[in-house]
Amino acid sequence: MENSLNIFVLEDSLERIKWFKETFKDCNIFFTKKVKEACEKLRSEKYDLIFLDRDLGSIEENGEEVANIMRKEKLSSNACIIIHTVNPFGRINMKKYLKSYHKNVNVIDFTQLIKMKREDFKCQ
Repeated sequence: MENSLNIFVLEDSLERIKWFKETFKDCNIFFTKKVKEACEKLRSEKYDLIFLDRDLGSIEENGEEVANIMRKEKLSSNACIIIHTVNPFGRINMKKYLKSYHKNVNVIDFTQLIKMKREDFKCQ
């Protein structure tokens, strides 16, 4: 795998963000927990790997909204997308939105994701 991946992470948990930073310390990573900012970055930047959480600490902000906008605008169609939410209903909805146009959508809830190592993430 190439050393300098561009990674997008939709996440609000400081503990989880710490895991992403430690696991992908050799990569360029952008973090946000805001829907508007997420969509702006996904429109303007190219990412190799995208991690999406559902619950972002606010009723107004959630990853389903981002996934739906990605579907409508067909954003990041070449990236590897990993839905890492532990919310089962959110996971189902997000996968449904993204699978409708995207060929590389994976669901790995965070309890399993933290067991993985950097080299486990293969990007096409």
